[in-house]
Amino acid sequence: DPILKPKNSKKNFLIYAASHCVDFREDAFDALSEIDVVHRGGECWGNRHDPKRVIDQSHEVDRWHGSNGNHLLYSNYRFSLVMENTYVPGYISEKIMNAYLGGSIPIWFGTKEIFAIFNPKSFIYYDVANPQIALDQIRYLESHPEAYEQMLNEEPILMDGHRSIDRWFSFGIAPDGVVGRGWLQRRIRSMMGYDSPMYHKQLLRNVHQNST
Repeated sequence: DPILKPKNSKKNFLIYAASHCVDFREDAFDALSEIDVVHRGGECWGNRHDPKRVIDQSHEVDRWHGSNGNHLLYSNYRFSLVMENTYVPGYISEKIMNAYLGGSIPIWFGTKEIFAIFNPKSFIYYDVANPQIALDQIRYLESHPEAYEQMLNEEPILMDGHRSIDRWFSFGIAPDGVVGRGWLQRRIRSMMGYDSPMYHKQLLRNVHQNST
């Protein structure tokens, strides 16, 4: 519902809140600083370290809640640079959701599986191998407020509404009422070894040992 979708204040251009500095993210931050003045909310602030183009907002970061509190910071920015630190199939962290929760348009990089979960028209995919497409789109949105408003207010976040929740997220509810059958939940359990026979055999051994 567009009415319920979070909206930022549009007070500032862009925020980048990261303390794990990765070259391609730093390069992206530098490139974005050529569009307008950018703000940093962590230790990372590009490879150029240009104080004329970067404003330090690290004191605004909610250190108590860590990255899970970043959406409060993002709510004052039209865009949030929330790229993953690596490209790994199946790896999608909380970063893009924090931007959405703050009502800020995410600028994201990572696995292309993201397009099956989130509406591609609701965020900007920053291809590090070909960044000019994203940079041109951001410049256009900055110079055409009506296009920005449409992207922010009218585009749904999820690719397929509630069906996306049922398919991908652990809080999806199956027709038989079972909670937690989302694809991401199953993948996480598999990666951690919870669904392997050896894992369950070890659980039985532990129960047997604790009962004797």
